[in-house]
Amino acid sequence: MIDLIVVIISLLWLIYASYQDFKTREVPDWISYSLIIIASAFYLIKSFALKDSGFILQSSFGLLIFYLTGSLMYYTRQWGGGDVKLLSALGALFPVYPKELLNYFNPNLNLPFLLILILNLVIFGALYSLIFSFYLVLKNRKKIKFSFKINKIYSIIAILFVIIQFFSYDLISKLLFLFLALIILIYPYLKNYIRVIEDKIMKKRIPASELTEGDWILENIYYKEKLIYNKNNPGVSNNEIKLFHKYRIKNVLIKEGLPFIPSFLLSLIFSFIFGSLFT
Repeated sequence: MIDLIVVIISLLWLIYASYQDFKTREVPDWISYSLIIIASAFYLIKSFALKDSGFILQSSFGLLIFYLTGSLMYYTRQWGGGDVKLLSALGALFPVYPKELLNYFNPNLNLPFLLILILNLVIFGALYSLIFSFYLVLKNRKKIKFSFKINKIYSIIAILFVIIQFFSYDLISKLLFLFLALIILIYPYLKNYIRVIEDKIMKKRIPASELTEGDWILENIYYKEKLIYNKNNPGVSNNEIKLFHKYRIKNVLIKEGLPFIPSFLLSLIFSFIFGSLFT
């Protein structure tokens, strides 16, 4: 029963976090920290009750692995700090599949559940980002313009892969070569599509007073020729924001991220019900 309570709390917290992410592009820290506290308390009690320290060790391992994974995304400027904290909380909460859910679902658990969560997040995150980008394009269609030119080099490589598949004897190899040809063919167009969205929609200049921790600033900030912020930083810190206020920096150019938390929610629900997509 306790497993179900933890699952329900996690889903409710993620629903609220998704709402906040859509509304403000920020996720309150208390959501992630409270989930980590809940996970720690739950697995500590379980370890003491069953006299097995493996439960709390599993939770700690999940927290560490997901924190490192999220940090990689953060320092490559793919995610914000709130995404990292929430992913870490999910690692602490669900290092293994909640057994009580097996009374309701029959998921494919052929892989460790942490790996299942990450793989599903990659898939749902990519689909979600693509769909949301279409929404942004439609919403801002009057101020953006795409120019698609045929890339000869990529086209030639794609044609070579199509030719190679004719010499393959098994269906899997043929499909693999055709899939690679498709990816190579659309890559330059996808790259241009993303660049236009970033330049015309995601970049905007805002007052420095509206900055929040983790915002991606796209320009170096100087005060009397002294560099006080390097644009290569993964995200602005609270101390740096205070420094901007101190030096009366008026406005900054930032890149606004997608509200990515809904993909966490979708991935978790799918993982609970179906498990791994890979057999």
